[in-house]
Amino acid sequence: MITPVAELDPVQLSGTTVSRATLHNFEEIARKDIRVGDWVTVEKAGEIIPAVLSVNLKRRPKDAGPIRPPARCPVCGGPLRKEEVFLRCTAPDCVGQLKRRLQHFAHRGAMDIEGMGEVMVAQLIDAGLVQHLDQIYGLTEEQLAGLERMGEKSAANLVAGIAASKRRPLGRLIFALGIPQVGAVSAEALARHFGSMEKLEKAGAEDLVRVKDVGKKMAEEVAAFFREASTRRLLESLRKAGCNFTALPGELAVHGGPFSGKKFVITGTLSAPREEFTRRIQSLGGSVAGTVSAKTDYLLAGEEAGSKLAKAKGLGVRVLSEAEFERLAGPDSPAR
Repeated sequence: MITPVAELDPVQLSGTTVSRATLHNFEEIARKDIRVGDWVTVEKAGEIIPAVLSVNLKRRPKDAGPIRPPARCPVCGGPLRKEEVFLRCTAPDCVGQLKRRLQHFAHRGAMDIEGMGEVMVAQLIDAGLVQHLDQIYGLTEEQLAGLERMGEKSAANLVAGIAASKRRPLGRLIFALGIPQVGAVSAEALARHFGSMEKLEKAGAEDLVRVKDVGKKMAEEVAAFFREASTRRLLESLRKAGCNFTALPGELAVHGGPFSGKKFVITGTLSAPREEFTRRIQSLGGSVAGTVSAKTDYLLAGEEAGSKLAKAKGLGVRVLSEAEFERLAGPDSPAR
């Protein structure tokens, strides 16, 4: 899938420096009339991925140029196919697709493989060490040490990081697979509902649509993804590599828990990654959304909370500090 990305002057957002943000798709660019050189408002969609929210038309330069979709794949030059609002490269051996899939798989919100960023992913693929996503689990220290700027210690650390990723919660693995329409929150919901990858693999669209926050379109995409022969081969390889295919206790909702039926939004910098707070809330019966609305029960606010804090106060949503959150969760809540 060809995802347009905005290159930005660095800005601080929710405790991190952001210099790139997703533009989602070219129809969204046209709808928002985003142009090269524009001043834009950026938010973290789902509190993970920076996204361009709107354009400040008053500050638009006179020479701001339109953004046009490519005619062919910008990486391999292969033909593109339009699928709803998205453009997808149809070349089966597109290196750009593999790099993007591996970057997503290793991302902090997915399998969280420390040391496997964009540059390392490119090195692994360009050197021919990884031709299929699952091959990262067979990499050795000797292979990695031969890469540019990779000494023995760095190679050992990366191998250890790859091994540690096998123990990630099921929801993280589901998200890491890059299923169309499925974000981090939806992946957690699927893990909670089915409890294992095996059950999710067998689920039809009619089963998936019963999952909270999973609509008809997402259900169809998930079912189609697991029907693909390439998906079955990938999952079998990941299973043999030892990746966790079962929901951990903290991923399963506790009916009647202290947060049962409550809707949270998380913002600002906390003492642990937001994904950990999300899993704790879900394990205690609550749910987590990316935006504040009148239906939000609590806003968990850390430092540098920003616009979501102002919106929550305007709507009368109860704002919780981390200490207040811990008191509500109770002493027996799952450990972080």
